[in-house]
Amino acid sequence: MNLFKKLNNREERGSAIMLVAGSLVLLMGMAAFGVDLAWFYLNSSQVQRAADAASLGGVIHLPADEPAAILNAEAVALQNGYDKTDPDTSVNSARVSANQLQVTISQEVPTFFLKVFGWDTQTITESATAEYIPPLKLGSPSNKFGNDPSCYSPGNDCAGNFWANIHGTRTDTRMGDAYSSYCENGSGSNDTCPQNPQWRDTGYLYGIIPGGNSMTVQTLDLNFHNESGGIANGDDHRTGDHNNFCNDVATCVGPDIRVNVYRPDPTPLDISDNVLHCTEVYTPQPQFDPDDDPPFNPSEWNYWDTVCNGAINTASAPDGIWVIQIVANDTDGDGRTELVDGDQDHSGLNRYSIRSDSANIFALGDFAIFNNAAGTATQFYLAEVPDFYAGKTFVVEMYDTGESADVGTLQPIDPQTGAVFNSGECRIYSRAITDTSWGAPDAVIPAGTNCQESVAPGEYNGLWLKFEMDLPLSYSCTTCWWRMNYNYPSAVNDTTTWRAFMIGNPIHLVP
Repeated sequence: MNLFKKLNNREERGSAIMLVAGSLVLLMGMAAFGVDLAWFYLNSSQVQRAADAASLGGVIHLPADEPAAILNAEAVALQNGYDKTDPDTSVNSARVSANQLQVTISQEVPTFFLKVFGWDTQTITESATAEYIPPLKLGSPSNKFGNDPSCYSPGNDCAGNFWANIHGTRTDTRMGDAYSSYCENGSGSNDTCPQNPQWRDTGYLYGIIPGGNSMTVQTLDLNFHNESGGIANGDDHRTGDHNNFCNDVATCVGPDIRVNVYRPDPTPLDISDNVLHCTEVYTPQPQFDPDDDPPFNPSEWNYWDTVCNGAINTASAPDGIWVIQIVANDTDGDGRTELVDGDQDHSGLNRYSIRSDSANIFALGDFAIFNNAAGTATQFYLAEVPDFYAGKTFVVEMYDTGESADVGTLQPIDPQTGAVFNSGECRIYSRAITDTSWGAPDAVIPAGTNCQESVAPGEYNGLWLKFEMDLPLSYSCTTCWWRMNYNYPSAVNDTTTWRAFMIGNPIHLVP
């Protein structure tokens, strides 16, 4: 009996050893899996960050230059350690919509303890899609920004129905230029005026996409034509340069205007890092006297001037946005207005046009215009909003708008329908130029009702007005240029400043 017990105990001990051995193998396998799983997670995080960075780095070249977007994405991936020439690495970039870039990175990584089970490597694959909301093209779908007197008649698209505008430094913002006028709203035009809080010293920017190996840029009446010669400028076919509010017109001759042409880079709204291609300065001149006024003879209008002495070689960047800067009183050529005491002669309201030989020219970020057309109901081009913005919010801001002797209506015209926008909710706001925020909307207009604002005489004098329009998911257009309609019973002579943009971070990852 005792012998039997001893044998049985020995068998139990042997079974326990086998169970412990089996458990150790299982525990080691679990530990191995845990270590390698953490290793996989670490590599997955690194691959995901690299894909995020690569897609964000490349997408800024869309929609204009898909090859550059892909090359830049691959370069960013390489900077993060993922070389597509490595047999264990794959980097694939693809444009998935007009302004979205997807980057997929795969990396073969070795295992540690899982090698015991024949699992030598693991492929880690992560993707990221970035979206770039580029600055909208503003003001013109053609090769002209502003009127062209050679084809002038109210309502003619060739004319544009406005002049481009920049005010000299010592002018009051209530005259309509929200950014180039140094003097605060209502403070007058003088050397000691308080500063307009929105004043900037860099003027206005225009973009040109050449689409070829050369282009020319021309300006019309960019010299400030003052009234020192005793000739007024009140007709509706000349630019309307004006400075008779100065104390001494003979000596208060108006601003110098500098034109800088910058080579393209991925951030056209920021010219601080752009390469300057050429520059030209236009000095004030006496007002010219048209020979036929009235009637106006367009064949005698020969005031177009070619910037930078002829054709500009664009072969190195035919698809990029070349930036044209127009800035007043830049005396040292750094692209910024100099502000010194005793510079009231830097006042003056300068109106002009700008054109290229073939390429579309448009405003970047914002623009100031002068509308002195003889017509009453006037439309002008506001912004191009391609249909890849469907479902987003389109914003239009306007300063000092709608000045007339009569009540009128401001109406944004939807290119999808050719009528006043009513396919999404519209919110209308107003604020003073000195306010730092918009506050609550003055009106909320539901979808199905026209988005428009009735404007009484002087109602928005010195004020900002804003339209926020929610584009429906069904928003679609072939020619996607929005217009602004001035529907007035009488003529409107109005200097205004405009901004238009899409709400949202311009460069961001999308799910």
